[in-house]
Amino acid sequence: ARRGPGTKNPNYSFGPHQDYGLTADDWPLAGEGFRQRFSKRETKGMMALNFWRPVAPMKGPVLQHPLAVCEPSTVKWDDVILTSIKWDEKPHHRMMTIAYDEDQRWYYYPNMTTDEVLIFKSFQHLKEQHDAEVE
Repeated sequence: ARRGPGTKNPNYSFGPHQDYGLTADDWPLAGEGFRQRFSKRETKGMMALNFWRPVAPMKGPVLQHPLAVCEPSTVKWDDVILTSIKWDEKPHHRMMTIAYDEDQRWYYYPNMTTDEVLIFKSFQHLKEQHDAEVE
């Protein structure tokens, strides 16, 4: 989703968050077709990959507010804050934010340009999971 002035999503997020909740039911774009495919026995789970890059018309590298990602294995459950947000005409959906903890490992990519793309897993839910897991 493009974000920024002049787009359908004019605001940037300046806080740490994960766009999905804990299960596949929390996926904001899960319509009836998705639910039918997900309920099939051969479907083992779902994963969402995020492709992030600075977008045109940027003429130089990102110098302020670069994207940062947190190593999931360093997040404690006590730091997870379940939230619900509303996007445009879509209904509220669950997502997560996290409180800072000095044991968390954060990574960022300074001076990214429009020629670079960061690919990362932002959500995974396997049907065999019984307890919620941060992946």
